[in-house]
Amino acid sequence: MVNEHALEVLEYPKVIDLLAGFATSSLGQAAVRRLAPLADIEQIIRLQAETTELKLLLMPEQDLPIGGLHDLSFILDKLEKGADVLPIDDILSVGDTLRAARNVQTYLAEAEKGGAYPHLLRFVEGISVFPQLEQRIEQTFNQGGAMRSSASPRLKSLRNEIQTLRGRIRGKLTTLMRSSALSAYLQDTGIRESDGRPTLAIQAQHAAKVAGRQRGRSDTGNTIFVEPEGIRGMGDELEWAVGGEQTEQLRILRELTAQIAEQLQALRQTLDIMAHVDMTFAKVRMSRVFAMEAPRLNADGQIRLKEARHPLLLDLMHRDGLEEVVPIDVRLGEDFHTLIITGPNTGGKTITLKTIGLLTLMAQAGMHVPATEAKLAVFDGVWADIGDEQSIEQSLSTFSSHLIQIGRILEAAGARSLVLLDELGGGTDPAEGAALARAILQYLHQRGTRTAITTHISQLKTLGFSVKGMENASIEFDMESLKPTHRVLIGTPGSSNALALARRLGLPGEVIDRAEDNPDGDGATTLLDELQGARAQTLKDREEAQRLREQVGREADETRDKQREVIAQNELLKSENGQAAYAVLREFRQEIADLIEQQPSKRALMQSLAAMETVIDGELERAPEPKLHRAFEPGDRVRVSSLGKVGVLDEVDERADKAVVVFGSLPMTVAFGDLEPA
Repeated sequence: MVNEHALEVLEYPKVIDLLAGFATSSLGQAAVRRLAPLADIEQIIRLQAETTELKLLLMPEQDLPIGGLHDLSFILDKLEKGADVLPIDDILSVGDTLRAARNVQTYLAEAEKGGAYPHLLRFVEGISVFPQLEQRIEQTFNQGGAMRSSASPRLKSLRNEIQTLRGRIRGKLTTLMRSSALSAYLQDTGIRESDGRPTLAIQAQHAAKVAGRQRGRSDTGNTIFVEPEGIRGMGDELEWAVGGEQTEQLRILRELTAQIAEQLQALRQTLDIMAHVDMTFAKVRMSRVFAMEAPRLNADGQIRLKEARHPLLLDLMHRDGLEEVVPIDVRLGEDFHTLIITGPNTGGKTITLKTIGLLTLMAQAGMHVPATEAKLAVFDGVWADIGDEQSIEQSLSTFSSHLIQIGRILEAAGARSLVLLDELGGGTDPAEGAALARAILQYLHQRGTRTAITTHISQLKTLGFSVKGMENASIEFDMESLKPTHRVLIGTPGSSNALALARRLGLPGEVIDRAEDNPDGDGATTLLDELQGARAQTLKDREEAQRLREQVGREADETRDKQREVIAQNELLKSENGQAAYAVLREFRQEIADLIEQQPSKRALMQSLAAMETVIDGELERAPEPKLHRAFEPGDRVRVSSLGKVGVLDEVDERADKAVVVFGSLPMTVAFGDLEPA
């Protein structure tokens, strides 16, 4: 997918070293060092999702409970080869790792209960826990790594016996040392062990006078360690008990080793998942430190970086107090797929190339990238030939090696490749270099390869103006400070600024004037200046047109808002008037009924009023009681009260007092009065 040369010149191994420093264990570090960019977009999306979900889970600055994780590979290899007794340190490492795996599995399983972190579920399912084995190891050894007496009943019995024997021996030796027959021969009053046997320190010249077996001699030879005859029997018992203790400890170690070996395959699987978890946690920690974000991936060869920074420069800034890293904005593969970057040396052209390439590799390895926004393509191949842009001259051998590398790139690169070439056409005759560089660019361009190059060759700038899909760019240069701003200007070719720099730095004006008036020039610079001026004016006109469109759009939105407000007020007024009219009719009807009841003798009047009452009753029955509706328009987000759901209003049937609301892709007809603003 990516050749070794490209990885080296884009400094991917240095980023891997940086990432490995964020791992919590040698196991995680080993996994990081195996991390290579992938070409399968589905795999990359999964890795990116794992990093993003774990970062969200641990927000803002929580740590994963992964302490105690060890790389058990060499231990498991020993078991696979038939080892039947593991050293205590190895068993303790297994116990620590089992505990770390259980802690991580429990933590992630608890977090995943809400279903918010589906990609972390794979970790939960892949990690096995071994509570019985973990508990057995914990019960066998104390925190210092010594085997507990409670590891087995026999071990406890033997240790009690050893303690009793040592107490009896100490008492017997103390009595002997106090006797007048022996005290005069003592070198000191300490009780020593020699070859596991209790002894007294006797002056060498008197050793023959003490009944017992000589067990050793001091380095100076002045002291002989003698086991008195009176305690030899107890010494034999002690030696037997100590031997029994060692045998029992060995039996326990063999038993534990067998229990670990029984879980060999499950342990290997858990170890693999834990290595991946630690690697992912390292990505999260690095993402936090360098304010990195998850890239948006695509398979269309499109790159768009906003405020992107080179991660190794960020590391220098954090570690060594380097001045603030200037971010860059750059794009490729959308409206053009060949980018020609020109401009002066030390202007950041090479850093721009490396940032594009390195962030692409990082994204394809599942890492977040240091940019506020990043759209990055997944490429089948990433190729780069980047030399030292500060070199004043290139030797023939260097030029030849560049040609060999470019030849390999041209042979392999296709429409799903990213090619980055630094100082294309340099190191040889200017005219031949320009012709060769032009041919290389056209070859890559015709194959649809996403290509970004840096160059000093003026003739290449014309391609950015004349060939569809090719674009110029430059690194902005501040002539006042004589320093680059490091801003990438898409659509603007750069120049070396050599004459302007020379004038600012004090070269004689006569020399500068002669250089500017040089009649031997080929006119390319003048042509480029005219083209650049025309393009700048076009861009300015385009920006002004965009500004006017946005202004008209805002005014149209304001007009529509006012129209909606007026309509809503009218609807409300109609509704209120309808309610008032309805109330008047009811009041009028009641007055008529009261009049008929109070003056029944006025028969003719009563008959007329009774007829009017009948008409009013009919009207009231036919006209439903008016309701107060809010004004809604199709496209508004509304809430259906009876369902408790929010959807989009699609259409309104005022006569039927109904509305159609779309929930996702499902339309549903509801009563208009059931709607309220979302």
